[in-house]
Amino acid sequence: MGTTNEKLDISALPPASRRELLSYYQYLLERRPAKNPPRQKNKTFSELCGKLSWDGDAIATQRKLRDEW
Repeated sequence: MGTTNEKLDISALPPASRRELLSYYQYLLERRPAKNPPRQKNKTFSELCGKLSWDGDAIATQRKLRDEW
């Protein structure tokens, strides 16, 4: 088994085999997972605490929405 520092000389292969090998190599590169995929930050409602304001009477609006049912 070779090391990752070794390089293959594919010039001796027929053109069709070279194309197939390069195509397979590209396929393997596309399947490789990203080294450090960006992590998505979980959002919570506590981040909004103190940042939202409600114009009007919140209790009256809640009752109105509840009574629609």
